[in-house]
Amino acid sequence: MIESYNDLYTTIETSIEQYSKTDGAVELTFTKNDNGTCTMMNMENRKKFVFMFAKFGDEYKVGFALYIPDQYGAAPNPEWIEDIFNNDFDNRFVQTLITEHLIADGQENNGW
Repeated sequence: MIESYNDLYTTIETSIEQYSKTDGAVELTFTKNDNGTCTMMNMENRKKFVFMFAKFGDEYKVGFALYIPDQYGAAPNPEWIEDIFNNDFDNRFVQTLITEHLIADGQENNGW
């Protein structure tokens, strides 16, 4: 369960480490941003997720946005924005984001 930005960072970093041990893994990077958000990027195709942790009323959620660069490498607007309850955001969920959205070719697997 994510209860702080540190929990968010640890979950994503651990998920990247787990993914990197799989056959055919591509290089993923993790960056903490000055505003507290963090970024997970596929260095091969430049797709990236930006994550944030927030409280909405009495609920805690993790928000995320997927950026897919155009043919010139720019991705000024997210292709997909979503949030999930903090108790549902875990390593398994991040692994799904990695394999189905950061690694997958095209947009047919994005599910929105």
